[in-house]
Amino acid sequence: MYKDAGALDRAEIIYKKLLEISPDHPFASFDLGHIYIEKKQFDKAVELCQKAVEIDPGNIYAHHALANIYKKSGRYEDALAELNNVLDEDPAHRYALWDIAEVYEMMGLRDKAEEQFKHYHEMTDCSFRRFWNCFD
Repeated sequence: MYKDAGALDRAEIIYKKLLEISPDHPFASFDLGHIYIEKKQFDKAVELCQKAVEIDPGNIYAHHALANIYKKSGRYEDALAELNNVLDEDPAHRYALWDIAEVYEMMGLRDKAEEQFKHYHEMTDCSFRRFWNCFD
């Protein structure tokens, strides 16, 4: 509720209290990590998202959040590893499929990026005719 309303400081306090009560709550760890992403406190965000993944290795939200942090900080190999963790759980995860192509582009691997963009379109059925259906 607070997180959605933009009251990040209040949400941070609440999630910290929740984690004091239930330290192994994977979504509380992820949600607090997401708050730190919003606050641009990436070291804290990484720590909490990693904790969420340790508690629940199938938490695709935490894996994807880690991938985005790594991508933004130039840790491309780590980003790819996290994105592949997402795809292990959900092979048609459209954002992970797209982000892998972006990471390849950022690494200067244009051929791999192009191949991945094609794979994205195959997996998400995003032809030009259906292009607008690809947006959530």
